[in-house]
Amino acid sequence: MNDYDVATAAFARAVRGGRESLVDVALVVGASAASQGVSLVEAVERIAELSPGREPPYVAVRSVVEAWTGSAPPPVTDADCHDPLTALTSVSHLRTRLDDVYRQAGHRGGEPAVSHVLVVVELGRRGAHGLEDDLWGIEVGHALAVAFPAHETVARLAPDRFAALTQAEDADVVGLAVLARLLREGLAGEPEPRVWVERLPHDGDAVTWVLSRLTE
Repeated sequence: MNDYDVATAAFARAVRGGRESLVDVALVVGASAASQGVSLVEAVERIAELSPGREPPYVAVRSVVEAWTGSAPPPVTDADCHDPLTALTSVSHLRTRLDDVYRQAGHRGGEPAVSHVLVVVELGRRGAHGLEDDLWGIEVGHALAVAFPAHETVARLAPDRFAALTQAEDADVVGLAVLARLLREGLAGEPEPRVWVERLPHDGDAVTWVLSRLTE
């Protein structure tokens, strides 16, 4: 087994009441994940799988995040504009994806205002910052990616606001219900977030105005 597998096995023992310190083992999980190229999202999901009811203690999640961020090498490039900590894309990348949608529609005769939407999630909590802010970003990003898995682009618009660019047909009652359930599970104990479907403008030039309003 590699170091990451050894660390997660130790975490499982600690959760079951072993002699290892849960915080110390979680730090090793985070550091080993970073050194072996395991994403932070995957590492956090792994300790959730090993925790009773898939609810890892907050101190354990925090330790994994701290160790991962302290050990992960900085990216050489940011070609795909993903935040290595939360796996969320930037607003500029979302804008590029929107430009692609409008450009392709121009060639194929489609209508982005009909075919695509932005599903927006705004956290009900305020005042979070730093590491705590990123932890909630991981949860919301995961919920959006799972609820809308088909060619979605999930971006962070502001510290407390997120969006998924997805097919309009996927943002139906079922898709939104799945998102709501995932958010309840991931943000347990937090104020209920606001969720809405943002329609795209008919004119591609108006996308700038839409994003400016959403990123305020």
